[in-house]
Amino acid sequence: MGLDTDPNLDETEAGIVMWFWREISSSWLNIVLTIAIIYLVYKILFKTDDEPSAPVDPPTPPLKKQDMTLEQLKIYDGESEESGGRICVAVNGKVFDVTKGKRFYGSGGPYCGFAGRDASRGLATFRFV
Repeated sequence: MGLDTDPNLDETEAGIVMWFWREISSSWLNIVLTIAIIYLVYKILFKTDDEPSAPVDPPTPPLKKQDMTLEQLKIYDGESEESGGRICVAVNGKVFDVTKGKRFYGSGGPYCGFAGRDASRGLATFRFV
């Protein structure tokens, strides 16, 4: 005996469909939300690239960690034309490119005192100026 011989199965499926339809059509809010969901699913599944994307300049590669003198490091304070806006900080003899954190290390940021300098002493003593 197979499942396809059960006469109650068709009635159950029809009952579920009718219940679902009654729930959706019971208020205007349900109808509007259902239409919105169908629209969003359509936009996700059939996404088109109608808007041409503006060409994006590739980001400058990070500065390689290398030994620098303090004079060379001063250039990388984020304000110097020579550095191209890059910000570097040295800690315990290692140079770190922190350009991505301009909000913190750039001019007016909470750690702007570290930009273009050796921050070892400031980090050890918690003096950020």
